[in-house]
Parts: sequence; C-alpha cells; structure tokens
Amino acid sequence: MLRPTSEDDQTLLINFRLLERVLRLMAVWPMDFNPYLPRYLRGRFFLSELFDFGYQLFWYFICVHIAAFHIMSVLTVDLSYDELFLTLITTSIYSILVPLSLYLRLYESNIRQLYEFSQRHFRKRSAAGVHYVSISSSYRFTNRYQFWWIASCLLGTMHWAIYPILSQERTLPFPCWYPVDVHQSPMYELAYIFQVLGQLQVSLVFGLASALFMVFVFVVCTQFDMLCCSLSNVRQSAMILNGGYGPELREYQDTYELDTRDYVLQEVFREDLDTVQGTKTASRLDQLSPTQSYLMELAPELTCVMEDCIQHHLILLRFCQLLENCYHPYVLLKLLQILLLLCFLSFMATVESLSTMKLINVLEYFMLSMTELYLYCFLGQTLKNQGLKVGDALWKSPWHLCGASYRRRLLIILMNAQRPVRLTGLKLYELNLETYYTVLKAAFSYYTIIKKFR
Repeated sequence: MLRPTSEDDQTLLINFRLLERVLRLMAVWPMDFNPYLPRYLRGRFFLSELFDFGYQLFWYFICVHIAAFHIMSVLTVDLSYDELFLTLITTSIYSILVPLSLYLRLYESNIRQLYEFSQRHFRKRSAAGVHYVSISSSYRFTNRYQFWWIASCLLGTMHWAIYPILSQERTLPFPCWYPVDVHQSPMYELAYIFQVLGQLQVSLVFGLASALFMVFVFVVCTQFDMLCCSLSNVRQSAMILNGGYGPELREYQDTYELDTRDYVLQEVFREDLDTVQGTKTASRLDQLSPTQSYLMELAPELTCVMEDCIQHHLILLRFCQLLENCYHPYVLLKLLQILLLLCFLSFMATVESLSTMKLINVLEYFMLSMTELYLYCFLGQTLKNQGLKVGDALWKSPWHLCGASYRRRLLIILMNAQRPVRLTGLKLYELNLETYYTVLKAAFSYYTIIKKFR
C-alpha cells in the first residue's frame, strides 16, 4: 500500500478551467469579450454579446459550409464509388458537429453544475480506517488521460489537414464542390485555411466534450470506491472514532491482506493510525426494545459511521442522475456518429485504389472511433458495476458483529444500491459492453451490404 505525496495533493482540482477556455475559444461556450475592450466600452451597448455572437457565427460558418459543400458534391458531382464514401465520411462528421456544438452551448449550465456539485460534495478520501482510497489517484489519472486523449484527437484529425503538404500536391484536404475556382490563388489558400480550421474544430470539440464526460465518470467511479472502502472499514472506523482500540487496530492493519483489484484504479493507501481522526456525523441511537439490544459494543460509533456512508451514497446517486440527465442526448449523437464512421471507414479501408497516405488517415480515424466507442461503453459498464458493488461491500463488512441500529441503516443502503446506475443514449440505449458489440455488429452489417452493392 502507498502513501499520497504532496504533489498528489496539489493535483486535486480537475483542470476544468483549461478545458473551459478552449471550449470558449471554439465558441462552444459563450465568451466574455469585455476584458479585451477599451475600459469606456466595457459592459456598454451589448458589445461583448455582439462580438460573441459574431465569433460564434464564424465557427458555425466553418463547419456548416464544409458540410454543405460536401452535400452539394454528393448531389451534383459525378463521383466514383470510392470518392463518394470519402465525401460521406466528412459530411457525417461535420453534420453532427453542428447539433453537438449547439447541445454543448445549451447545456453549459448543466455541465458547470456537475463540476460545481463534484467540487462541493465529493469526498477527498474514504472514511478513516486501516486503509483508505484518495481522490488524488483519480485526478492524477484523469489529468494524464485528458492530455493523451486530446493529443490523439488532434493527431488523428490534423493528419488529414496536412495531407496535401505531405503529398506535395496542390489539393485541398477534402476535395469537394465549391461555387468558385479554388485551384487559383487566393481562393485556394482561403479554402485551405477554412478546412484546416474545420479540422481543428472537429478535434477540439469532439475531444473536449468526450474528455469532460469521461472525467466525470472516472471521478464518480472513484467516489464509489471510496464508499466501498468506507463500508469495508466500518468497524475499524468506529474503533478510531471511539479512540480506545489502538493496539487492536495496529494488529489488524499488520495482518490484513488487501486486494486492490476490488478498486477501479487499484491504488489504496495505508492509514497513519497515529494521526488519523474519525469522521463525526450528528447521530443518535434508535429506541430499541430489550430483544433488539444485542451486540451493543461500539453501537453509537457504528451508527455514526453508517449514517455518513448513507449520506455519501445518496450524494453519488444524485450526481449520477444529474450526469444522465445532462448527457443522454449527447451519448445518442455520439453513438450515431461512431456507427456511421465505422461503416464508412471500414469500406474505405478495403478500397484497393486508395493511396498509402490516405489509407493511413482512414486507419487513424478508424482506430480513434473504435477507441472512443469502447471508452464510452466501458465507462458506462464500469459505473453500473460500481453501483452494484456497494451491496457486495456491505455483505463483506462485519455486519454480523453489529447491532440493530447498524442493521437498520444497512437496509437503507441495500435498497438504494438495488437501483441500477445507468448511462443511456436518449433513454433508449444503455451504455455497456453489450451496446459496444451491438454497434460494431450493426456497423459491419451495413458495411457488408454496401460492399455487395459496389
């Protein structure tokens, strides 16, 4: 077992501000232009709102005009079968980017509410015991994950943007219909810049939206680990709260064999029994009949610890409900987008006339889409398992050594734990590994049909 370091304590805050700035840079969230205006114009004539509206229109123009010109290519240009599907890939990406950006803008307050709720109510560590789980593990993991995920999104999408430079051809990253001649300067340079900005928008909007969602799920999964750790330590927490069981606690800590596989990040810390203080919750003993007055040792402390666990569990269920209400339209959009991409990319990967560079680009997109689909479904399955694990942790706790007041509160957590924690796509499709296989089978079924009609 490990101890958290001072560096871990400094990483307890999610790098939400950086994500927020980039989302505002992409006009996904409103931007305040007042700091950039002269002092005598700040807050006057709705200038900040007008600049924000114009900035938002600029980025919407980037993605809408690329989607619209690709649709015109499908309708008016005589494309080969291979060129048609390459055009459809870009069309599907930019067509879904528009409603996704609108969704993120409309649901900004909901996403911010999730962040503020987690900062206000989430625990920094599990209850005092012989070992504990710390939120520092989750924050360090999610900060690393954010960096690598966004870097992968940028690499996978911007490779398309620099393809003409690498191939030394005077072409656009996405050749399509234009109402002007884009092969002549300066229209070629202008169209090229707009397509590069479009790819930057795709990578950052999709990448940051997915990163926010996955970070929220990782953090709440760690909170469930803390709750399960508190429940498994419930008797030791009561001993610490009582203050008179020092030798017994040290003996138990030295002989206890901990299985870290029960926890998502498999990182558990050894408690410092010399300095630890118990978690105190306002509590009172129930009025018990003589037949219920059994196993009264540590009864007040056990009741106090158990009520703290009940409060923690209710907070986590509330957060999961907020997460589901905020993200279920977004999840459906992502599943639809990934289904279309996997179908089209599978077909393009089997085209014999595709150049080596474009084949590499297609495979990058394909692997990125597969990874994103798996992460969404894996996290949905993990969160559901974490919710069900609370009941298992209760049965593994020494409940048979506890009295009637403790057992009454145990039933409260058991009843709440029976409600499955689910993440869905528009309340229609549950995020789990079964959905992962279903989407893959559907994508490759459509690919087989398309292949036959070639």
